[in-house]
Amino acid sequence: MPVERMRMRPWLEEQINSNTIPGLKWLNKEKKIFQIPWMHAARHGWDVEKDAPLFRNWAIHTGKHQPGIDKPDPKTWKANFRCAMNSLPDIEEVKDRSIKKGNNAFRVYRMLP
Repeated sequence: MPVERMRMRPWLEEQINSNTIPGLKWLNKEKKIFQIPWMHAARHGWDVEKDAPLFRNWAIHTGKHQPGIDKPDPKTWKANFRCAMNSLPDIEEVKDRSIKKGNNAFRVYRMLP
């Protein structure tokens, strides 16, 4: 019997609270506003270990990636993560606070009540 997987929002809150992914953090925990590092893979200095661990963790959690068996595919991990985020009715991007270009690119999101 497969293990019941956690829904994205509680899984994401767990990831933020764990403080294990650099750049993934609460900007305002009371208002549930957080930021996700979102550096473009074409940027010089991009590193799968540093810039894609959240996307990889989601791929592992959803069963789309098996470490040691599947070849790393950060482009697909990120696309799947983005699609999952966009499909959530209770999480929205705070576009005016996101910075999508440069070495410290990130996206800011808000969890709605």
